[in-house]
Amino acid sequence: MKKRILTLCVCLLLAGLLPAAGCSRQDGNGSGNRVNLRFDFAEGDHQGWAGDFTDLPVDYEEDIYELEFGIVDRPAELGSGKAFMISGHNRSDDLFMFLKKQLGTAHGLKPNTTYRIVFEVEFANNAPAGAFGIGGPPGEAVFVKVGAATEEPVPVDINGEWHLNVDKGGQSEGGRNAVVVGDGTKPTSEDFETYELKTVNNASEPLEITTDADGNLWIFVGTDSGFEGKTTLYYTQVSVSLVEK
Repeated sequence: MKKRILTLCVCLLLAGLLPAAGCSRQDGNGSGNRVNLRFDFAEGDHQGWAGDFTDLPVDYEEDIYELEFGIVDRPAELGSGKAFMISGHNRSDDLFMFLKKQLGTAHGLKPNTTYRIVFEVEFANNAPAGAFGIGGPPGEAVFVKVGAATEEPVPVDINGEWHLNVDKGGQSEGGRNAVVVGDGTKPTSEDFETYELKTVNNASEPLEITTDADGNLWIFVGTDSGFEGKTTLYYTQVSVSLVEK
Protein backbone atom coordinates (compact mmCIF):
# COMPACT_ATOMS: atom_id res chain seq x y z
CA MET A 1 0.00 0.00 0.00
CA LYS A 2 1.27 3.42 -0.91
CA LYS A 3 2.42 5.55 1.97
CA ARG A 4 3.69 9.13 1.90
CA ILE A 5 4.02 11.06 5.13
CA LEU A 6 2.89 10.71 8.73
CA THR A 7 3.57 12.49 12.00
CA LEU A 8 3.08 10.83 15.31
CA CYS A 9 3.03 12.76 18.58
CA VAL A 10 3.23 10.64 21.66
CA CYS A 11 4.34 11.57 25.20
CA LEU A 12 4.17 8.95 27.95
CA LEU A 13 4.54 9.84 31.63
CA LEU A 14 2.33 7.43 33.52
CA ALA A 15 1.58 8.24 37.14
CA GLY A 16 3.15 5.51 39.21
CA LEU A 17 4.23 3.61 36.11
CA LEU A 18 6.82 5.87 34.49
CA PRO A 19 9.36 8.11 36.20
CA ALA A 20 8.45 11.80 36.32
CA ALA A 21 10.91 13.00 33.71
CA GLY A 22 10.72 14.85 30.41
CA CYS A 23 10.46 12.88 27.20
CA SER A 24 13.72 12.05 25.52
CA ARG A 25 14.81 10.17 22.46
CA GLN A 26 14.49 6.41 22.60
CA ASP A 27 15.56 5.36 26.07
CA GLY A 28 15.10 1.84 27.38
CA ASN A 29 15.65 1.36 31.10
CA GLY A 30 15.11 -2.07 32.61
CA SER A 31 14.58 -1.77 36.36
CA GLY A 32 13.97 -5.16 37.96
CA ASN A 33 10.90 -6.55 36.20
CA ARG A 34 9.97 -3.24 34.53
CA VAL A 35 11.08 -1.68 31.23
CA ASN A 36 10.34 2.00 30.54
CA LEU A 37 10.63 3.33 26.98
CA ARG A 38 10.08 6.82 25.65
CA PHE A 39 10.06 7.97 22.03
CA ASP A 40 10.18 11.66 21.18
CA PHE A 41 9.90 12.72 17.53
CA ALA A 42 10.83 16.38 18.10
CA GLU A 43 14.29 16.04 16.54
CA GLY A 44 13.01 14.26 13.42
CA ASP A 45 14.17 10.71 14.15
CA HIS A 46 11.46 8.09 13.48
CA GLN A 47 13.30 5.68 15.84
CA GLY A 48 12.07 2.60 14.04
CA TRP A 49 8.40 3.59 13.90
CA ALA A 50 6.50 3.10 10.64
CA GLY A 51 2.97 3.91 9.48
CA ASP A 52 0.28 1.86 7.75
CA PHE A 53 -3.45 1.73 6.96
CA THR A 54 -6.19 -0.92 7.01
CA ASP A 55 -9.97 -1.21 6.69
CA LEU A 56 -10.18 -0.08 3.08
CA PRO A 57 -10.42 -1.82 -0.30
CA VAL A 58 -7.34 -3.53 -1.69
CA ASP A 59 -7.93 -1.69 -4.96
CA TYR A 60 -8.60 1.69 -3.29
CA GLU A 61 -8.20 4.87 -5.33
CA GLU A 62 -5.07 6.63 -4.11
CA ASP A 63 -6.26 10.09 -5.16
CA ILE A 64 -9.42 10.02 -3.04
CA TYR A 65 -8.01 8.25 0.04
CA GLU A 66 -5.03 10.64 0.31
CA LEU A 67 -2.98 8.33 2.53
CA GLU A 68 0.22 9.85 3.88
CA PHE A 69 2.62 9.37 6.77
CA GLY A 70 6.09 10.52 7.81
CA ILE A 71 8.20 12.84 9.93
CA VAL A 72 7.27 16.49 9.26
CA ASP A 73 7.41 19.90 10.90
CA ARG A 74 4.79 20.44 13.60
CA PRO A 75 2.01 22.95 12.93
CA ALA A 76 3.29 26.37 14.00
CA GLU A 77 0.87 26.63 16.93
CA LEU A 78 2.47 23.55 18.52
CA GLY A 79 5.92 25.16 18.69
CA SER A 80 9.17 24.13 17.05
CA GLY A 81 10.22 20.58 16.31
CA LYS A 82 9.08 17.60 14.29
CA ALA A 83 6.23 15.14 14.67
CA PHE A 84 5.12 11.86 13.12
CA MET A 85 2.18 12.77 10.90
CA ILE A 86 -0.39 10.36 9.54
CA SER A 87 -3.29 11.37 7.34
CA GLY A 88 -6.10 9.81 5.33
CA HIS A 89 -9.56 10.45 3.89
CA ASN A 90 -11.97 7.89 5.33
CA ARG A 91 -13.85 6.90 2.16
CA SER A 92 -14.55 3.40 3.56
CA ASP A 93 -16.28 4.65 6.76
CA ASP A 94 -13.85 2.52 8.77
CA LEU A 95 -10.28 3.67 8.11
CA PHE A 96 -7.60 2.56 10.58
CA MET A 97 -4.41 4.66 10.51
CA PHE A 98 -1.59 3.44 12.76
CA LEU A 99 2.06 3.57 13.72
CA LYS A 100 4.00 0.50 14.81
CA LYS A 101 7.38 -0.49 16.22
CA GLN A 102 9.11 -3.72 17.21
CA LEU A 103 10.61 -4.09 20.69
CA GLY A 104 13.02 -6.80 21.80
CA THR A 105 15.93 -7.84 23.97
CA ALA A 106 17.82 -4.68 22.97
CA HIS A 107 15.12 -2.77 24.87
CA GLY A 108 15.43 -5.02 27.93
CA LEU A 109 12.69 -7.57 27.17
CA LYS A 110 13.00 -11.29 27.91
CA PRO A 111 12.01 -14.25 25.70
CA ASN A 112 8.67 -16.04 26.32
CA THR A 113 7.71 -13.53 29.01
CA THR A 114 4.31 -11.95 29.62
CA TYR A 115 4.24 -8.18 30.16
CA ARG A 116 1.53 -5.79 31.30
CA ILE A 117 1.86 -2.82 28.95
CA VAL A 118 0.76 0.76 29.57
CA PHE A 119 1.07 3.52 26.96
CA GLU A 120 0.87 7.27 27.19
CA VAL A 121 0.44 8.97 23.83
CA GLU A 122 0.63 12.65 22.98
CA PHE A 123 -0.84 13.71 19.65
CA ALA A 124 -2.40 16.76 18.03
CA ASN A 125 -5.65 17.13 16.08
CA ASN A 126 -7.68 20.10 14.85
CA ALA A 127 -11.20 18.70 15.46
CA PRO A 128 -13.25 20.49 18.16
CA ALA A 129 -15.80 18.72 20.33
CA GLY A 130 -19.42 18.75 19.18
CA ALA A 131 -18.68 19.35 15.49
CA PHE A 132 -20.84 17.82 12.76
CA GLY A 133 -19.35 15.32 10.32
CA ILE A 134 -20.49 12.81 7.71
CA GLY A 135 -20.86 9.35 9.27
CA GLY A 136 -19.89 10.77 12.65
CA PRO A 137 -18.21 13.81 14.24
CA PRO A 138 -14.59 14.52 13.21
CA GLY A 139 -13.45 14.34 16.84
CA GLU A 140 -15.65 11.96 18.82
CA ALA A 141 -15.92 9.37 15.99
CA VAL A 142 -12.12 9.10 15.63
CA PHE A 143 -11.27 6.48 18.26
CA VAL A 144 -7.68 6.39 19.53
CA LYS A 145 -6.27 2.93 20.26
CA VAL A 146 -3.05 1.46 21.62
CA GLY A 147 -2.07 -2.13 21.04
CA ALA A 148 0.54 -4.86 21.23
CA ALA A 149 1.07 -8.25 19.58
CA THR A 150 3.73 -10.92 19.23
CA GLU A 151 3.43 -10.82 15.43
CA GLU A 152 3.93 -7.70 13.34
CA PRO A 153 0.65 -5.81 12.73
CA VAL A 154 0.23 -5.78 8.94
CA PRO A 155 -2.63 -5.43 6.43
CA VAL A 156 -3.95 -8.73 5.06
CA ASP A 157 -6.25 -9.16 2.07
CA ILE A 158 -9.58 -10.65 3.17
CA ASN A 159 -12.12 -10.81 0.35
CA GLY A 160 -10.70 -7.74 -1.36
CA GLU A 161 -10.41 -5.62 1.80
CA TRP A 162 -7.29 -4.73 3.78
CA HIS A 163 -7.77 -5.84 7.41
CA LEU A 164 -5.34 -5.91 10.31
CA ASN A 165 -3.93 -9.36 11.06
CA VAL A 166 -4.20 -8.82 14.84
CA ASP A 167 -7.38 -8.11 16.80
CA LYS A 168 -7.77 -4.34 17.30
CA GLY A 169 -11.56 -4.44 17.62
CA GLY A 170 -13.91 -2.26 15.61
CA GLN A 171 -14.12 1.53 15.91
CA SER A 172 -15.37 2.31 19.47
CA GLU A 173 -14.54 -1.20 20.76
CA GLY A 174 -11.16 -2.70 21.53
CA GLY A 175 -10.01 -6.23 20.79
CA ARG A 176 -7.66 -8.87 22.13
CA ASN A 177 -4.63 -6.84 21.01
CA ALA A 178 -5.82 -3.26 21.51
CA VAL A 179 -7.83 -0.96 23.79
CA VAL A 180 -9.55 2.37 23.20
CA VAL A 181 -7.90 5.23 25.11
CA GLY A 182 -9.89 8.23 23.91
CA ASP A 183 -11.02 10.10 20.82
CA GLY A 184 -9.69 12.73 18.44
CA THR A 185 -11.31 15.82 19.93
CA LYS A 186 -8.92 18.62 20.83
CA PRO A 187 -9.12 19.92 24.41
CA THR A 188 -10.26 23.55 24.22
CA SER A 189 -10.64 25.67 21.06
CA GLU A 190 -13.74 25.44 18.85
CA ASP A 191 -12.21 26.15 15.43
CA PHE A 192 -10.78 23.83 12.77
CA GLU A 193 -7.83 26.11 12.00
CA THR A 194 -5.58 25.29 14.95
CA TYR A 195 -4.08 22.06 16.26
CA GLU A 196 -3.90 21.25 19.98
CA LEU A 197 -1.98 18.59 21.85
CA LYS A 198 -3.82 15.89 23.76
CA THR A 199 -2.52 13.08 25.98
CA VAL A 200 -4.21 9.70 26.47
CA ASN A 201 -3.20 6.49 28.26
CA ASN A 202 -4.45 3.02 29.13
CA ALA A 203 -3.34 3.03 32.77
CA SER A 204 -6.78 1.74 33.81
CA GLU A 205 -6.69 -1.11 31.26
CA PRO A 206 -3.16 -2.47 30.68
CA LEU A 207 -2.57 -4.86 27.81
CA GLU A 208 -1.00 -8.27 28.43
CA ILE A 209 1.24 -9.71 25.70
CA THR A 210 3.85 -12.49 25.75
CA THR A 211 7.12 -12.03 23.87
CA ASP A 212 8.20 -14.65 21.34
CA ALA A 213 11.11 -17.05 21.73
CA ASP A 214 13.54 -14.31 20.70
CA GLY A 215 12.16 -11.77 23.18
CA ASN A 216 10.31 -9.67 20.57
CA LEU A 217 6.88 -8.06 20.45
CA TRP A 218 5.24 -5.23 18.47
CA ILE A 219 3.50 -2.13 19.77
CA PHE A 220 1.16 0.15 17.82
CA VAL A 221 -0.93 3.29 18.23
CA GLY A 222 -3.64 4.47 15.86
CA THR A 223 -7.13 5.75 15.15
CA ASP A 224 -10.18 3.73 14.11
CA SER A 225 -12.46 6.22 12.37
CA GLY A 226 -16.17 6.48 11.69
CA PHE A 227 -15.84 10.06 10.45
CA GLU A 228 -16.11 9.97 6.66
CA GLY A 229 -13.74 12.86 6.02
CA LYS A 230 -10.03 13.60 6.10
CA THR A 231 -8.14 13.34 9.38
CA THR A 232 -4.54 14.48 9.84
CA LEU A 233 -2.87 13.73 13.16
CA TYR A 234 0.53 14.70 14.53
CA TYR A 235 2.05 12.31 17.07
CA THR A 236 4.77 13.96 19.15
CA GLN A 237 5.74 11.41 21.82
CA VAL A 238 4.99 7.82 22.84
CA SER A 239 5.96 6.29 26.16
CA VAL A 240 5.54 2.66 27.15
CA SER A 241 5.90 0.87 30.49
CA LEU A 242 6.23 -2.92 30.34
CA VAL A 243 5.94 -4.74 33.67
CA GLU A 244 6.79 -8.42 33.83
CA LYS A 245 3.81 -10.44 35.05
